[in-house]
Amino acid sequence: METGKRHIVIVGGGFSGSTLAIQLLRGSPQWNVTVIDQGPVPGRGLAYSTPYDCHLLNVCATDMTALPDEPDHFFKWVKAHHDPAVQPRTFLPRAVYGKYIGAQLERAREECAGRLAWLQDEAISLRREGEQWLVGRKQGSVVPADTVVLALGNFPPGNPRLPGLTEQSRRYIAQPWSKNALADLPARGSVLLIGSGLTGVDLAIALYTEKFQGTIHFLSRHGLMPQRHELTDPWPRFWDASSPRTARGMLRLVRSQVRTAAQQGINWRSVIDAMRPVIRQVWQSLPLEERKRALRHVRSYWEVHRHRVAPEIGDRLQAMVQSGMAQLHAGRITRYTETADFVEVSYTARQSGAEHALRVDRVINCTGPATDYRKINHPLLADLFAQGLICTDELALGLQVDFDGALLDRAGKPSGALYAVGPARKGMLWESTAVPEIRVQASMLVQHLLGATPTAPPSADLQQQC
Repeated sequence: METGKRHIVIVGGGFSGSTLAIQLLRGSPQWNVTVIDQGPVPGRGLAYSTPYDCHLLNVCATDMTALPDEPDHFFKWVKAHHDPAVQPRTFLPRAVYGKYIGAQLERAREECAGRLAWLQDEAISLRREGEQWLVGRKQGSVVPADTVVLALGNFPPGNPRLPGLTEQSRRYIAQPWSKNALADLPARGSVLLIGSGLTGVDLAIALYTEKFQGTIHFLSRHGLMPQRHELTDPWPRFWDASSPRTARGMLRLVRSQVRTAAQQGINWRSVIDAMRPVIRQVWQSLPLEERKRALRHVRSYWEVHRHRVAPEIGDRLQAMVQSGMAQLHAGRITRYTETADFVEVSYTARQSGAEHALRVDRVINCTGPATDYRKINHPLLADLFAQGLICTDELALGLQVDFDGALLDRAGKPSGALYAVGPARKGMLWESTAVPEIRVQASMLVQHLLGATPTAPPSADLQQQC
């Protein structure tokens, strides 16, 4: 590290941590940056380390830049380093995007010689010593820092309540991305995916790619699956200061806009996209009780319409459902019974209330990332909670932060040196998991750390047509 410079330690090296490191090094020569991450390859994280080329980005090539001030940066890189014939609306493999982030890190390392260190390790503790923070590591010595940023990404799903499930259960897979999740399944067997969101879709597509010829059951409370992207005409922003401040009122407003758009031959996707640039203001305008109602009654519908899949994925899923290879069920699990030969999962159907049972070879937890940080098994988080340096938001969607991303302590006071980027900010921002939102977060945090007044760059306008 170069001497005489301030030192920032970023905990986590997925997209959130990597793009922050890149933007910090590009933004000013006054910072030394250390990234601590357990992953074997810098910049990949969970999302972009998939071995399957069938796992595609959920956003088209022209909207996936890591640099807010260069909107076509990723598209140009892909044409130069992956496929010269790529089209703007191509949905590329996620592994390609991982290579792109890795390439930007390597470029930053070369251009900022001596100012970037990447430590493959786990951060396990944090303590204050004089004017500095000391980040403890599992396998190495402490790392001193002036500023520490948590860029922990998404955590594995928490186990759903499955009556009858025990630690001795062998046909249940708690983490969908574990190496044994899809291993050794009978070619014509059956598998139950608990959850029908993006994680479940990923596993179903992977099974199809692996020539699985059995049956894939999706079971979720609402029985909804992500919608597919389609090219649509833009729709004007319609949310303003006079809009409803209740979950029901907002739902009625959106439905009204969808009907009006349909009368003009415009797809509902444009209405949802028109909400995206203002979703933070919408979320923060709702009183706490209304946010709770939105989580109970609206969340599932918003997720499947907002977080859409590539057209190719949508077409494949539709074909799998039509052929009977994939079957969608809506209901609440009432019993998990495992024998030496199979698993039987009983559930109460959402619409009819009737009891049903599915007999399968394996059950995989695809319920989505855990968000209650108090329940996550992570040594650094446990240490920070014990010291009162962090606290969860009121809905346990992430950690309490202020406008700049500074972590709030147990007393609600924002830190001057501890920050978060990415999914940890979900409680405040609601949308805080996708590349377009996180790259803007990183840019604004860099401006804040450099003492400038953060202003969202032009690409913070997140309305997309992909």
